Amino acid sequence: MPKFTIVISDRSKHDAGYKGSRLYWLFAAMFGGYGELCLYWFLREYYGRESVELLRPSELLERTETWQTDYLMVGVPTRLSPEHLRKVRYRRMLLYDSSDHDGINFLYSDEAFLLSKADCCLKHFRDRRWSLPLRIGLLPIKRPPLNNRLHWKLRRSSSHVAKPLCDRPFDVGFVARPTGDLSSNVRLQWLVELANSESDFRRWGGLVGGRSWREEFESQKIPDDCWMGRTKVGFSEYFEGLCQSKVALAPSGYAPWTFRHYEAIYAGCMLVTEDLSPYEFLVPIPSYSVVQVQSGQSVVSGVEQALDMALTQPSRAIEARRELDQWMDRGRYSKQCARTLERFFSEMET
Repeated sequence: MPKFTIVISDRSKHDAGYKGSRLYWLFAAMFGGYGELCLYWFLREYYGRESVELLRPSELLERTETWQTDYLMVGVPTRLSPEHLRKVRYRRMLLYDSSDHDGINFLYSDEAFLLSKADCCLKHFRDRRWSLPLRIGLLPIKRPPLNNRLHWKLRRSSSHVAKPLCDRPFDVGFVARPTGDLSSNVRLQWLVELANSESDFRRWGGLVGGRSWREEFESQKIPDDCWMGRTKVGFSEYFEGLCQSKVALAPSGYAPWTFRHYEAIYAGCMLVTEDLSPYEFLVPIPSYSVVQVQSGQSVVSGVEQALDMALTQPSRAIEARRELDQWMDRGRYSKQCARTLERFFSEMET
């Protein structure tokens, strides 16, 4: 069985202060929401804890004896130098970038040194338009195994997602915090466009945030009915809202994908997204139930198309869920879904 050593990026002071303690990373590895640990969670699911070691860069310097690993996986940005690798023997070194950075986030790294050691960098998404100095493989999406709310929700009961689309009371479901401004944030643009539309969509959800959020966006003339009047919405309520909606919106956030793409499919919704055609993901987003809104197009027409699909071809949502089940077990990685691991290695090795 191969041995994996994952060296976490030292950005955000991940190797200093209270974050520099073993106890901190022990709890983070089990319960934390750090996207930087997604590779660790993924490999541990398939190979077990004994085969996967999680280190901080400083721990490489502390080792006094030479040691062996098959795969040395280094998170960027990093201050890793030849001195860090003096006691390490490895078969292959790869980089991984768990940020939503467009391209590879080398930042303060010694880029020339890293490129001399690695020929592949893993990312959560790959843009076919990129032209980068090394190959891009696909990194698992972010979800800690013991804090995966979607999995535990589906594990307790999946009967609520079986409600026929025609019987769901809401046309569109979506919840988000407002970020950016109306001129640049697609989430805001879509909600405002739906609120101002002549189409009488029955909407569930909207924008969440306290009084300070509303005051900040007051000058941008966001319609009142775009707000839920809540500071936050718990996951259970959020997912139940999707299960009561025929269509879910999934505009991009800091990256072209968000976990809500998969949550909406598990909730049995038709999905309205931005154009995803340039992008690839380790777990493909099934196309059966997706309507893509091109840049400059109206989200209203996308919702209308998705609603028509929900009423005339409801089996598309079921097919999308079945396709997703081949890659994940109720929202989590599992040995039952061998094709996900196979694709991961084919991306890494090809």
